[in-house]
Amino acid sequence: MKNIRRLPVACFLLCVHALTTTAVAQTDNEQPDIVFILLDDLRWDGVSYEDHPYVRTPNIDALRARGANMRNAFVTTSICCPSRATFLTGMYASHHGVIDNETSEYNPEVTPPVTRYLQQAGYKTAMIGKWHMGQNGQPREYFDHWISFKGQGKYFDQMFNINGRQVQREGYTTDILADMAIDFIDSQSADQPYFLMLSHKAVHEPFQPAPRHADAFGAETMPLQPPSWSSDMRNKPEWQRRQLIRDVRWDWRTRDAENETVPAIIEPTEWEEDGRSVEQYRCVAAVDDGIGRIMEVLEARGTLDNTLIIFSSDNGYFHWEHRRWDKRLAYEDSLRIPMVVAYPGHIEPNSTVEQMVGNIDFAPTVLDFAGVEIPDEFQGLSMKPLFDGSDVQWRDSFFYEYWVDLVHEIPTMIALRTDRYKLIQYPELDDIDELYDLASDPEEMNNLAEDPVHAELHAELAQRLELAAAKHGWQPRVFPRNLDRIRGPLGMLIDLQVENGEVINATERPFDHQSLSVEGEDILFDGEGSRIQFAFNQEIDPGSWPYEIDVVCRPDSDGVIVMQSGRRNGFKLFVQDGRPGIALLNKTWIALNTTIDATDDVTGRWVRLSARIDYNRVDFYVDGELIESRSLPQPFKVRTNAPLIIGNVGENVVSEKVPHHAFTGAIRELTIRRPDVVDNPDDDDSGN
Repeated sequence: MKNIRRLPVACFLLCVHALTTTAVAQTDNEQPDIVFILLDDLRWDGVSYEDHPYVRTPNIDALRARGANMRNAFVTTSICCPSRATFLTGMYASHHGVIDNETSEYNPEVTPPVTRYLQQAGYKTAMIGKWHMGQNGQPREYFDHWISFKGQGKYFDQMFNINGRQVQREGYTTDILADMAIDFIDSQSADQPYFLMLSHKAVHEPFQPAPRHADAFGAETMPLQPPSWSSDMRNKPEWQRRQLIRDVRWDWRTRDAENETVPAIIEPTEWEEDGRSVEQYRCVAAVDDGIGRIMEVLEARGTLDNTLIIFSSDNGYFHWEHRRWDKRLAYEDSLRIPMVVAYPGHIEPNSTVEQMVGNIDFAPTVLDFAGVEIPDEFQGLSMKPLFDGSDVQWRDSFFYEYWVDLVHEIPTMIALRTDRYKLIQYPELDDIDELYDLASDPEEMNNLAEDPVHAELHAELAQRLELAAAKHGWQPRVFPRNLDRIRGPLGMLIDLQVENGEVINATERPFDHQSLSVEGEDILFDGEGSRIQFAFNQEIDPGSWPYEIDVVCRPDSDGVIVMQSGRRNGFKLFVQDGRPGIALLNKTWIALNTTIDATDDVTGRWVRLSARIDYNRVDFYVDGELIESRSLPQPFKVRTNAPLIIGNVGENVVSEKVPHHAFTGAIRELTIRRPDVVDNPDDDDSGN
């Protein structure tokens, strides 16, 4: 790697003072200082340099005037943690393994952050602000200076972790972060370059503008009605229309969909003014103030012209486009981000770059400007050739990936965005594609995927999307790299059977039982007091994955065959209306239920019921036939701390919609095992 070091500090210090800051002269041939300003959830058009109708960001506009506006900047996955990991690693989420906000952390030894390479090249590295990849604010590897906080943080009176020490600071967090960034910049000498990541909590929900900005942009400012609000959704995928008539995000059950008819259109409703979008933009005002102060300090130090500044956001945000709030989908409002890159003498002032770039290009660009060799494992491209007039072969499309959303019930999707068209597919759904002509339909309201006139275009883009997915290593199931793929002991954990008229566990794990009777090889349950109970042990808990349970039983009536549940996580194998099923509880601030039902009545006959719970997915089988494979609304990573109960019920019900009473019938076999080989064809040898 190149390592261009600075001249001794004495050669640069001048006896000039401005704003109490020592000015430091710079030369043209040295590594730049690097300031990365990252916002949370700011749309690409939420700045005044993009001619927003009411938002005013004069200091961000001034930064844009000093450099290039990346007019077509995107994220590869539109959700906070995966996007942040992509910024720092230069890799798609399918490679760095941060696929959701619950997994959070990438493994710095497997997919190192850009700061590792900068440190090796002589840079001092600092992280100030929202980390969010992992819930704690403890210092992370490859940062010399660390200031962060737990999770999302707060807008006021934040508790900070400053290099491992907890420090409470009163005031508005956005302003405090700007102060801390300025303090760091001011403390740097001229003989060592630095990388500063200033990561704001703003403008994440719940929106709380600084008191001085309570009426920013005018007290009477009203939210804008997007054109797609009035769409009747006639050619949208069925899953989107279903969500508008029945919100399945918090409670999914296959039985509910059996006789459900999803309307072909959703009648438009009257626009409901929602002031949240205005409040979100008011949070930008304090960020803009801080950027202005940082620019003043850099100029006073004399280092502004030798500082590479990159301003961006971790994803876009819906303001009720397509009747949606938040982000995640592959529509422009969600995946498109603002991005400004400024470096005097290297990037033309007030320029615009039209090529498609993304968060994946941040890390290679930073290293390229720093004179550091770009690692082979980086999947992004350096944007530097776009600024210096080099003859460069640039991408003609952008690939997007997203895995079934935990909590928000957004399906797994992949997309290809060209300069004119966009194709979106949902590989795990039996649903239609989405194809849009962005030139004639920038609001993405007219889906052309089912239009015979565009069949050839659809096929061509589908082939290109398939090739892009293969090129970037996309997989429908990706396991987080920071977690052990197998959590807990391997092999048979419980093997319940009858031997010489006695109920035994062949794995010799102790258990209690009551009111049982035995008939040949069968254990009989009376539907009242009969039960078998294993005390909680994390080795046999479904929070230790993968967890496979297999039961051969004869249900004589409805009831619970086996369950294990705490207040936050649990599962229940049951029979209801003669139909077997499995229900799972994954609780955050509310209870989230996932229930799979088989279709056939099994009352009075022997049947084999099998289930596999594997981190964020449940598979349910009846007599070896897969009934459904369903993603969970939250990873099953919290252990139940509850006993395993067979033939009866415990204190926690899992779901109010399924039986919660004892089982009447017989059990012939019951095993729980953790396989030594993960039999998932989508797994590879890289740890995914």
